[in-house]
Amino acid sequence: MRKHYFRYEVGLQRDTKSQPLRMGQWFHYGLERVDLGDDLDDVCDMIRAEYAITPSWADSHEWATECEKVIRLLAAHVWRWSEDRCEVVATEQAFILPLANPDTGASSRTFKVAGKIDRIVKLPDGRLAVQEYKTCGVDITPGSDYWMRLRIDQQISMYMLAARRLGHDVQTVIYDVTRKPATRPHTIPAPDADGVKIVLDADNERVKNANGKWKQSASAADGHRLVTRNESPREYGDRLTADIGDRPEYYFQRQEIPRLDADLAEFESELWQIGQMIRDAQRHGRHFRNTSACLSPYRCEYFTICSESATPDPATGVPAGYAIDTNVHPELEIDDDGNSSTETL
Repeated sequence: MRKHYFRYEVGLQRDTKSQPLRMGQWFHYGLERVDLGDDLDDVCDMIRAEYAITPSWADSHEWATECEKVIRLLAAHVWRWSEDRCEVVATEQAFILPLANPDTGASSRTFKVAGKIDRIVKLPDGRLAVQEYKTCGVDITPGSDYWMRLRIDQQISMYMLAARRLGHDVQTVIYDVTRKPATRPHTIPAPDADGVKIVLDADNERVKNANGKWKQSASAADGHRLVTRNESPREYGDRLTADIGDRPEYYFQRQEIPRLDADLAEFESELWQIGQMIRDAQRHGRHFRNTSACLSPYRCEYFTICSESATPDPATGVPAGYAIDTNVHPELEIDDDGNSSTETL
């Protein structure tokens, strides 16, 4: 509830998006463009162009490596699922639908239900399905907690319900998950012009073995050190691509997440109840915290503010590292001005 208040009522956003959000954004953008028929190489070039200039707050090597991660994951995802035989029916379907009272059927005068569906696809067996793309940094092997949680995930129910209201007779949801690389660029030997490793002594003099050849390994006991350099973004990317080829199931998983009509009916009741809770919090100025979601699976972007009991106020200033964004739903086209007279859940 507190997170909803900060993000959608105050409009509090980080000045710069965190790496997980930024990577997910560009990876998602790349998949969308490929779905729309753009050439993969052209899409990768567009992403490179977005990363061409390093922001003042970023490290240039880390920035270039992040770009390489996005591009390598995107290319590998296209390769991994190139023979899935799913037909794309619609992509990036935005929706703004009435929030209905489950008892009376009347629409809320305060809230609407809004979002954007990644894909509607026709499966090889002829069924229509919602397909959702996700990136994460946790274990996605079958049977892991990631998949267990999705059995009751509300977003899945909302997207399936929305797809049906948009006229797509979807029967299931295909959850397409990509695991972000855990590995970071390595420190590797920096050889001489002949490709021979360089070992220096305490006086920075190059060391030879007893046979008169240049020494190839260093020993701290001898006071010697191997000259090294950071792995380049391209070298890192090549290593990542090789690792993906060796174990694609570590990086890419898809599972069908079914929903019964009874599940959707229960979700509609829950959604109405959530709306009532938000409205009650607004009336009384009390927005409670969901402490079980502060640090897992990711650290909440508002954790520091909550833990210090800070109260961001657009009129008097906001915490360092944050800014107020008046467009809290940039992914949705609500009206010509990008605003809505009602709130969205």
